[in-house]
Amino acid sequence: MQKTLILTLAAAGILTATYGGIVGLFYKALGDPSASLPLYVAPDIPNVRQHRIPSPFGHRTKAMEVVKGVDLRGKVVVITGGHSGTGREAVRALARAGAHVIVLARDVKRARRGLSGIANTSVEYVDLLQPASIDAFAARYVQSGRPLHILVNSAAIMATPLERDDRGYERQFATNVLGHYQLTVRLLPALERAKGARVINVASRGHHAGGVLLDDINFNHTPYTGMRAYAQSKTALILLSIKEDQLWRDKQIRVFAATPGPVPTSDLFAAGSVGHKPGRQVALGRLAAATLRALHVTEALNLRRRPKNGGDLYKTVQQGGATATWAAVSRDLDGKGGVYLEDCDIAPVVPDEGRAPYGVKSWALDLSVANRLWSLCETMTGVRVATNGA
Repeated sequence: MQKTLILTLAAAGILTATYGGIVGLFYKALGDPSASLPLYVAPDIPNVRQHRIPSPFGHRTKAMEVVKGVDLRGKVVVITGGHSGTGREAVRALARAGAHVIVLARDVKRARRGLSGIANTSVEYVDLLQPASIDAFAARYVQSGRPLHILVNSAAIMATPLERDDRGYERQFATNVLGHYQLTVRLLPALERAKGARVINVASRGHHAGGVLLDDINFNHTPYTGMRAYAQSKTALILLSIKEDQLWRDKQIRVFAATPGPVPTSDLFAAGSVGHKPGRQVALGRLAAATLRALHVTEALNLRRRPKNGGDLYKTVQQGGATATWAAVSRDLDGKGGVYLEDCDIAPVVPDEGRAPYGVKSWALDLSVANRLWSLCETMTGVRVATNGA
């Protein structure tokens, strides 16, 4: 009996040490300095539209908590990036509330595996880097005569090496921005039919790292870094949300930008490897992320880090899917639009200088930049919103 107890304690000690080692290695790999930063005390910048409601939810809210009591039966949702990570959690919540969720994916077989066991879902092929695939799906949907109640543009790639698509456009901007711009515009007739649709462009606090390079979108002259290009794409999505809401609010379509927050175990890192790293390496990245989620490493990291700023607490994928879900269903957002959401609330404006652990920067709210960006998207894609008589 004593020997068994000793062996059990020894095994538990080994497992604990191994787990601690995994957490420590991942923490080191992340290279995130936020745990050591002092408490942020700078005041927010007053803004008529960008201010907290406040919401009953917060940083730790999970997507499933947002849809409690929400009835989406008879509603249709289209989402990109909905078969993994935070997108899948949004799909799970919206489908649980009764909506039929159409997940758009480049790899249909993999998407179906990712959605296995989630009712009220279907998968259709769309590659955001292939404009013809976007047009084909949108044409089928519009011609079906169905309304589209919620569109969630969630797919993204992050911090990739400098690559260009077939048109010569920088790959992160082409995927994260141009693909979603084209999809949204092509689906506009179906959104109008809903007579109260919402569009959610999933942005990021990563926009804090820089605005849109209007004169060098494709980094033809500007020194390229993966994170700078990612920041540009996420700022662009916030700006497009403002412009789209301005254009379409009279059509009863409201548009929001939403950040998932800091989610270290999402599949975003692996997604960015597709196309420029071997398939085995991409699969290993996805397996690593899934393993870390299963081991609840996010929670362990927060216990180890204990950041002074609540906004720097890492989120699980369930928590990361909450704000986009809230944007899709919250009655608190009725009559609102063209705003950046964070932690299931409207985010305040924070100073451009310094490292705010939350909020939106002024360069992501500039309507003059949004107008120029809209024109650029029209020119780069050749896709324009049809006008009467066009």
